Amino acid sequence: MRIVRARPSEYDRIQRFLEDVYGHGFNYFPSAYPSVWERENTDFRNIFVIREDKKIVSLVRIFPLNTVQGGVDVDLAGIGAVSTLYSHRGKGYMGLLLQHTFEEMKKRNFPLSILGGDRHRYNNFGYEDGGRVLELNVRSRGLQKYRVRSVSAKRYAPSDKNVLRKIMSASEKQNYRKKRTLQDFEEVYKKQGIGVYYAEEGMRFAFVVVSATESGDPGIKKIMELGGNAELIPGILQHLMERFGFTGFDIIFPDIRDVPHCLLAIASSWNIRSELMIKIINLKETLELFSRQKDFLFPENEELTLTIKDKESVVISKKGGILKIICGKGKNEVALTEIEMVRLLFGTSLWVPEGIDRNVIQIVKQFLPLNIYLPRLDMI
Repeated sequence: MRIVRARPSEYDRIQRFLEDVYGHGFNYFPSAYPSVWERENTDFRNIFVIREDKKIVSLVRIFPLNTVQGGVDVDLAGIGAVSTLYSHRGKGYMGLLLQHTFEEMKKRNFPLSILGGDRHRYNNFGYEDGGRVLELNVRSRGLQKYRVRSVSAKRYAPSDKNVLRKIMSASEKQNYRKKRTLQDFEEVYKKQGIGVYYAEEGMRFAFVVVSATESGDPGIKKIMELGGNAELIPGILQHLMERFGFTGFDIIFPDIRDVPHCLLAIASSWNIRSELMIKIINLKETLELFSRQKDFLFPENEELTLTIKDKESVVISKKGGILKIICGKGKNEVALTEIEMVRLLFGTSLWVPEGIDRNVIQIVKQFLPLNIYLPRLDMI
């Protein structure tokens, strides 16, 4: 079965194909994800298809994601538009396409791949729930209790480049984010169903992006992203509640350390969970990248071998303050399957399999788990 890249001339055909597979309305994908699915933003080099009788019957797309994770540049390979015509399912086409994309990722030196999906569907391909978000639940009661003053917020207009530059500047100060150009921000904020609001007081500037999509309680809105002066944000939320009758907001952060104190104080509750599925493409490259984070605290005078069974072994050691990460096997080996290695490295909390030596547990708990975080607007 031949796997080929899609052609620009097939853009409309691809849209109709995806709408048929997912049951969406006309031009759903360009409207929902303009930054990657509008015609001029579609990268056909990363769309792989299988055809029968010149007709697309199965498709998958790689979305290269240039991100910052804990202050370190990390390129991720997002996977999306995983689709096969209903009439052609059961032929193994999606497995072939995914294996093909994994080979592409290796060639292009992506350390990790991420997607959103069902564990039962993607576990067989090495993906497991990983990374974590802390969701903060802000409700009107918390704002009232702390007597939060409403801060008048304006809605961002696409023509206002000065405001957009301030939003971009505020976003670039965050330790976990997807890198975006000014044009990227313009495209992302064209997404249907969101409102971008900002406030300025003197030299202080802050913004929030609110989802207008209802799920569960229609008065509770998701904050898709925020940034800038943290002291202004509760006041912006209070303003939006008064103006639109909202009763609360759900906001996600990569870690409790990233939650401004003023927001944590007014939160009614918070919880930690996973929002992504992760596959390790290159274990050594992954560890080398994340070891650059300031809180990667591998213990002095220790050595650890991490092995993905039937694939790759990497030795981490530290002596004299110098951290080394090399291919091969050494002391204190932990041999795991692909999905188990994701649980170890990127779990919401520390996980180790039964039977692991106590000394090894003491080593891993000092620098694991790691985290991968992607803002809601960058999820495909």
